[in-house]
Amino acid sequence: MSEQNARVSTARPMFLDLNGRRLFTLQIVPTGPITGALLYLPPFAEEMNRCRSHVVSQARALAARGYHTLILDPYGTGESEGEITDADWDAWRLDALEAARWLVAETSAPLTLWGIRTGALLAAELVASGDTPPLQQVLFWQPVLDGKLFLNQHLRLRIAAQMFTEGEKETGDTLRNRLNAGETLEIAGYPLTGRLAGQLGSLRMDASVEHLAQVPVCWLEVVAKAGQALALPSRKLIDTLGEAGGRVHVESVACPMIWQLHERAEAPQLETATLALLDTVAGAIQ
Repeated sequence: MSEQNARVSTARPMFLDLNGRRLFTLQIVPTGPITGALLYLPPFAEEMNRCRSHVVSQARALAARGYHTLILDPYGTGESEGEITDADWDAWRLDALEAARWLVAETSAPLTLWGIRTGALLAAELVASGDTPPLQQVLFWQPVLDGKLFLNQHLRLRIAAQMFTEGEKETGDTLRNRLNAGETLEIAGYPLTGRLAGQLGSLRMDASVEHLAQVPVCWLEVVAKAGQALALPSRKLIDTLGEAGGRVHVESVACPMIWQLHERAEAPQLETATLALLDTVAGAIQ
């Protein structure tokens, strides 16, 4: 975080009562005029913690452009009330919708939804609901496109942890069967209920194409080296959005995969690319 960005913003921690749930938010507020409102929707489990410092740094850079950012801890996560075993995707979606409405009422500014990883899936569902305040754009960082594939990758964390332990080894099929039977499993230190697993596994970004095509999409994806093409599933979905009349602004960034790293790594390219994408949309609107 630069000293200049710190001077043009203030951090405002605050609990919001949304749908009967007390949720923690951190707001990064410009010290000058507010020109945009941005609701941040985090990724799942430990990915949320690994991205947090980068998100705050990005929000401060956005404040220098007049964006008021609300960073939301979904129910049962972070500093919000509740346990993760009580949370489900439907509640997260309803709470995010109410947070969006609150933010627009608070700022009277055009709304952007910003989702990282599974947070992008949640943002897409909000767009598809048609119930959000009018949207200026959506911003995706490394969006998860297929909830079932994400869930399978998440379960592999538990399988990998058993490689060096005694006893019977589990497989993806046995873990999925236990979740389908309603069990709660611990995955990389986080409980995962059968209900939430089922909800995650049913999500697909392409289900929201028709609605995403109605709003500008800023799509940022990390690649191994500069100039490398995006992953094939991403390219296919971006093409599908374009064929549906969508306006997709894409940037690839060669930097660390911050959601995977235990130790914070510098990734200034993410901040620069994000600002460039939002500037592109702003220029197209004017």
